[in-house]
Amino acid sequence: MRLKLHPLFFALALVLVLTGQALAFLCTLAAVALHEAGHAAAARMRGYIPREITLMPFGAAMGLEDRPDARTGAIVAAAGPAASLLAALVTAGVWWLFPAVYPYTRAFMHANLVIGLFNLLPVYPLDGSLIVLSRAKRKLLALRVMRGMGIAVSAALLALFVLSLFYSASFTLCVAAVFVFYGATVGTAGEMYASVLDAGSKNYPAGVTRKRVLISSSAPVARCFRHVDGRSVTVFTVVDGENGKPIPAGEIDESRLRSIAAGGKLSRTLGDCLSEEKEGRGVSPARGARGAS
Repeated sequence: MRLKLHPLFFALALVLVLTGQALAFLCTLAAVALHEAGHAAAARMRGYIPREITLMPFGAAMGLEDRPDARTGAIVAAAGPAASLLAALVTAGVWWLFPAVYPYTRAFMHANLVIGLFNLLPVYPLDGSLIVLSRAKRKLLALRVMRGMGIAVSAALLALFVLSLFYSASFTLCVAAVFVFYGATVGTAGEMYASVLDAGSKNYPAGVTRKRVLISSSAPVARCFRHVDGRSVTVFTVVDGENGKPIPAGEIDESRLRSIAAGGKLSRTLGDCLSEEKEGRGVSPARGARGAS
């Protein structure tokens, strides 16, 4: 398993060290590591192996060898905040037993409490959003709403940072604003769309059917998402209408749809995507699902 540090994590470290909060940084590092250990432990208990962990300012991103099913996704996402809040509760218990350690552990308590509660927000890409996404039936709509909420939260954090300049400047708020904004927009845009159609989300233990959907070439790519779920593998036959009789124009299966989504082409029409393929500018259509009915 590889361990990586996100550039924003270095930014937080620099801010805290330059403002004389080196102890706070060390406590934050320990809290983030504990938070991610909760995710990793839950993933292993569910039979998934962590491949890579990237430490971020207020949490971490963990890559698994296989994308988990919906139930596992919710469990793994919730395990991180649970570990953080449990650490905060244990620290408070230690204060009750040994009051003398309070000055040395207050920063650790604060870091765990902030990371645990902050990550429960239903804001992409925080853990709260992953819990919601794993249970949502209309995943694309949920993703769009939570991305919008992420941008709104980042704006609020930035406003709080500006206000703090008139009192006691909190540069941590600025780092948090950048972290949330980056995650909600640039950082994971391709992945958030691709995850909706990932084959690993299929509920194969319960049985998965194969189905074919006829859809107009003038329909946007995003409309296909309404027909995709964990209980079926779908092939889309794109048709052109003429005198009320649909004429097949091509096929797009979930694999191809996933690559289109990752390329950010959700507003494009299906006909345009097929035209690009025929002209050699796009990716060749996947043919693995021919014959589904």
